[in-house]
Amino acid sequence: MALFRRNKASSNATTALLVVTDSGVTRVNTGSYGPDLVQEVAKQLRSQNIRSTKLGDDLTLWHAEVSPGQARSGRPNPAASQLAAEHGHPPISGPAVVTGALLYGSPYPLDADGAERIAARLRG
Repeated sequence: MALFRRNKASSNATTALLVVTDSGVTRVNTGSYGPDLVQEVAKQLRSQNIRSTKLGDDLTLWHAEVSPGQARSGRPNPAASQLAAEHGHPPISGPAVVTGALLYGSPYPLDADGAERIAARLRG
């Protein structure tokens, strides 16, 4: 059974999500994936109404909505909107979270190298 036990302490050092706000990009270490990662994203966005947008094969962009299917109004988040636009999606208002791929319908965090690469790109 030890093969299936997760060592969360070691996972935290190697996987992360990125919180993208108007004031910058913050890396948040996490060992979560799947439904636990969705809850972590909702916590970071401070909303239970969240939407995921698949960006290519390797990234997922998450943002909060006013209610399911109703986007937030307001000024677009420059970094998140640029990332969304590169993949043909509309601008994002408010904070956003970037995670890794959606594999078989389950979200995964970014690996350490991916988190650093994307954070550097979003910071300009």
